[in-house]
Amino acid sequence: LSARVAPLRVRGDRDVALLEVTTTTTPATRDLTTFYMYRAQSDNDYDFENVNAANLAGLLWYLEHEVVFPQCPRHYNITRILRFKVSIKTPVLFQHNFSRFWAFDQGMCTSPECAQDYSRHGFTVGCQYQDASGYPGAVWYSLPGLCPTTPLVAKATCTTMPGGRCARPSGAMDCTWSAEKAGELKLSDVEDVANWTDFCLHHGNEYILPFWDGRGDTAHMKMRMSKVLEMFEAKYPAEPIELKEPLCDWRPPNWRPSLV
Repeated sequence: LSARVAPLRVRGDRDVALLEVTTTTTPATRDLTTFYMYRAQSDNDYDFENVNAANLAGLLWYLEHEVVFPQCPRHYNITRILRFKVSIKTPVLFQHNFSRFWAFDQGMCTSPECAQDYSRHGFTVGCQYQDASGYPGAVWYSLPGLCPTTPLVAKATCTTMPGGRCARPSGAMDCTWSAEKAGELKLSDVEDVANWTDFCLHHGNEYILPFWDGRGDTAHMKMRMSKVLEMFEAKYPAEPIELKEPLCDWRPPNWRPSLV
């Protein structure tokens, strides 16, 4: 995660630091941009489309608050951190790097507004800052694939909504993003648990593990992010440890940046 700190005058005369995520693209250029996304997943494999993903900060917040429990098993039986190299290019008439974030569940967008939004802006990748997470610059993403409003069981016969995934994004309404897997880590390895089965039988409370020390503390959050990056670097030395993220420039009405 790449960031810089700039002063922001708020609340009278008080100076507060605003974390600004460094961007490699702007709405004026919107060139093809490649960066990493991360996803928490079980041992099962399935297509990386019509799903939600995150930057590393967003992923760790998700793990900390929705996956790791004081007892086994983990939520959704999560066992791995997957990393993907994602490229995006939005339609030329769309004045953002990203569109609105949509939640996906079992390969389907959960909102009835999805179809209208994708019809208007194209099948573009959505983003959403997780301002309440405490993790600096935490972002979640939505990745519309084939027939994003159709249940999994009906996708094989669906031809009306092609989705945005393609081999190389061109900025066409139906060719806005691509993805390739760029490594994975076992969550138990990240936590330094040698035998997960034994740990669950005799302990089961992941919150006692040193990796999760200082939950809610920004310094410990950054330490967790650094450890994951270092482990990816050690396991995949030929891959860059970080790729600069494009600015999440989609904002809901009355949005205010989080202060850190």
